[in-house]
Amino acid sequence: MSDTTAKPEIALNYGYALKINTTPESETSTMAEIKKGFDNITEALNEVLYQASFLGDGGYGSTEVVGGQLTVTLTGMRYVGDAAQDYIFSDAVYYNWGKARKTDVEMSCPDGTAITCPVTLAKISRSGGAANNGTAISVEIHFNGKPNIKSGAASASST
Repeated sequence: MSDTTAKPEIALNYGYALKINTTPESETSTMAEIKKGFDNITEALNEVLYQASFLGDGGYGSTEVVGGQLTVTLTGMRYVGDAAQDYIFSDAVYYNWGKARKTDVEMSCPDGTAITCPVTLAKISRSGGAANNGTAISVEIHFNGKPNIKSGAASASST
């Protein structure tokens, strides 16, 4: 007798693929792959909560998730000459605010989901670490508005 049920599989972070527009001011996008040097990715929804306690709840509260913002945090080591890193950690982006921090990102998730959206680059850290190591870096990618989500074959929900 054989077992035909699906076996659980580990999800691997190297299944993420990201691209960033390094020429957001141009009419034509120049999408550079975000991969070299980044060894850690964290995806979060930065949820907005409404919390309340009502008269009949005996002092206990309730929570509703009423909104959120998709964010991706990347950390790793600096590689000079990598197009994505050179853009993210450039003086033009790092030392400026507003429009200088805005661009577009394309993200493919391990389950096949594809997400595109205008983004803001935030909390950029372009130096750090021990003297005898590579330069530690990090950046938060904050998605602006509702992202365009195309569910992958393995994804349980639809767009």
